[in-house]
Amino acid sequence: MPYQPTVHILLATYNGANYLQAQLQSIARQTHSQWTLTVSDDGSTDETVNIVKTFAQNSPQTVTLLQGPCEGSSTRNFCHLVQHAPANTKQDLYAFCDQDDVWLDTKLERAVQWHAQHLQQPVRLYCGRTQFVNEQLKPIGLSPGIRRPPSFGNALVQNIASGNTMVLNPAVLAAQKKVQPEHSVWHDWTTYLVATALGGEVWFDDEPCLLYRQHGGNVIGSNNGLSAQIRRLKPLFEGRFKQWTDANMAAVLDVGPAASEAAQELHQKFAQLRVERFPWKRFCSWQGTAIRRQTTSSNLTLGLALALQLS
Repeated sequence: MPYQPTVHILLATYNGANYLQAQLQSIARQTHSQWTLTVSDDGSTDETVNIVKTFAQNSPQTVTLLQGPCEGSSTRNFCHLVQHAPANTKQDLYAFCDQDDVWLDTKLERAVQWHAQHLQQPVRLYCGRTQFVNEQLKPIGLSPGIRRPPSFGNALVQNIASGNTMVLNPAVLAAQKKVQPEHSVWHDWTTYLVATALGGEVWFDDEPCLLYRQHGGNVIGSNNGLSAQIRRLKPLFEGRFKQWTDANMAAVLDVGPAASEAAQELHQKFAQLRVERFPWKRFCSWQGTAIRRQTTSSNLTLGLALALQLS
């Protein structure tokens, strides 16, 4: 019998009326039509809620509208969606969705095909690249690919993919439910972290699966180029890198014994080296681990941050 899972789409909205209609239409065009849509609205004051309600009335698929936590945080809104995701069977999948993108027609189909080829792996996460576009959907570049394979050692210190590309199986969602919202830097980073902590299979698709609209309201947006690398130094010296690492370390503890033995061991090593008394010893201890970012320049920044106890 062919693998035909229901994909439960989790869409977080807040005052997204300018672009939401295009996103919903792209969901309706998916070649994999076996999906549901759950929308968590975080207190929109524009036409967002009415747009969702109209779409629900005209859609043959199930569309559910939830009231979000209204804490002014997209991450908290996605955490709310994780906690209130529809009930599942073991074969169901979950896909995060942003309000201002446009999905390519085969986005879900490609993810489902990958999951179908890896059913023997109980913990699975599909993610990938995006096509950056401007407000008028004109292409302006691609998100970066990856240079190192996905791993727990990478996930502790870096996220490799946008949540809007992620399609995960119930085992990843169940682990993510255990993570306290305050321990989630961003919902997609937490997803990557828990999937690898459990020893799961993570696939990064090098082919873009959606149009990632870049505009003034983006929460994260493009992370390419020299200017983006320079911008990343600011949170380093403001102490935010350390806060993010603290949160990730706590998130792994939230997952508890479900984390693999290898992940627990690396987590313990990282905890110990972060509190080493001498900078050079912290740096040398880090070099002996598998904790790495994707590029040479970002690893130099990480090494500096650890030596200065800024990460």
